This record gives sequence, structure tokens and C-alpha cells, in this order.
Amino acid sequence: MEERSIRVELAGRAYPLTIQASEEENLTRAVEEINESIARLKANYPLTDKQDLLAMAALEVTVRALNSTAARQEAEVDVALGAIERMLADL
Repeated sequence: MEERSIRVELAGRAYPLTIQASEEENLTRAVEEINESIARLKANYPLTDKQDLLAMAALEVTVRALNSTAARQEAEVDVALGAIERMLADL
């Protein structure tokens, strides 16, 4: 696996990272999502402390990711149950 050294910026602060090349696209999307969340929170709430903004953004992004995972798992269960029901109907 190819490793890369990159620099990302979160909440106006730079962070050097060493990642697998295959992770770069998702990492870039995550950084963009977090920074967009920070900007949205800053515009809508009286938060000025960067640590507070970063914590709230991390919470917001994580909850969205968990909700998405739960919805995907429910869909997979529904498909599996449908297959089981079809097999039982064929008996």
C-alpha cells in the first residue's frame, strides 16, 4: 500500500497526516464536511470559540454518519427478511 504525507486544515488549523493513498478521497471529503459544518454553526449560533465549534461540528458529522449507517443496516435487514419470506412461501 502506498502511503502519502498530506496536510489538512480543520477550523483554520493545519494538521500533517500520513495516510494510505486509498484513504485520501474520503479524508478530503471528511475535512470538507467538518469545515462546512463549522461554518454553518458559526453563522447560526453565537459560538466563537474554535474548540466549541469543532466539538459541535464533530458531533453533527458523527450523528449524520451513524444515522446513515443505521438506515443502511435497516435496508439490508429488510432485503434479507424479504428473501427469507420468499423462501418460506416457496415451501
